[in-house]
Amino acid sequence: MVKQVLLAAALALLCAAPARRAAGGEVSPDEFMDRFSALLDTAPEPPEVSEAEVVELEEGDPETYIFVRGALAHPPAPQNLGGDGRLTLARPGFREVVTARYRGADGAYAGAEIARLSRLLRCSRTGKQAEVSIKLLEILDAVEDRFGSPRLLVLSGYRTPRFNREVPGAARRSLHMLGWAADIRVPGRTHTEVAEFAAALAAGGVGHYEEAGFVHLDAGRARTWKAPRQAPRKKSPRPAK
Repeated sequence: MVKQVLLAAALALLCAAPARRAAGGEVSPDEFMDRFSALLDTAPEPPEVSEAEVVELEEGDPETYIFVRGALAHPPAPQNLGGDGRLTLARPGFREVVTARYRGADGAYAGAEIARLSRLLRCSRTGKQAEVSIKLLEILDAVEDRFGSPRLLVLSGYRTPRFNREVPGAARRSLHMLGWAADIRVPGRTHTEVAEFAAALAAGGVGHYEEAGFVHLDAGRARTWKAPRQAPRKKSPRPAK
């Protein structure tokens, strides 16, 4: 069915070419193939999900928990994973987009640019921010470059302990509380593609939240997990008349 829809869209583009030429425009064979390839690469729209829902889903998984005090004494070392040192992150909830060259051609890290990315990844509930892990930025950069995406969508970044306490049943220990984790989507790509590539990097934690359509990435130890499918919620019985 999907292939049929894509083929129909491609034919529509092809049929529209004469009309565009008549209007003074032109669609070359190369341009047509580029558009058709883009259609094939486009993933279905993921479900809408709030950050509170992301937190509830993620905090229910023990793989995301760590002892914060011990972890702060041993921050992850930066690890160049092949990214170009330039990263664009978008935070839909803030309506903000930041592009930063956090690593120069000489391999040196730019503190001011990292601060800009840390600002974007701030806690959405309190506005506080933490210095984001450079290793996390390298992971995000590798993902961005692999899929040729102009930006990564960040659903959740740094979270303060206060944020976690406001979520019923949330853990008191999470990589998000260190600025070491982000929950993302890659426009035009499926969460499965993103999770599989990130897991192949073997550079940190990768959580695949299939039903919610996002991927958790962190700078902790290399590990992967897939969130179990949620049981459908039972509808409350209607009161007797």
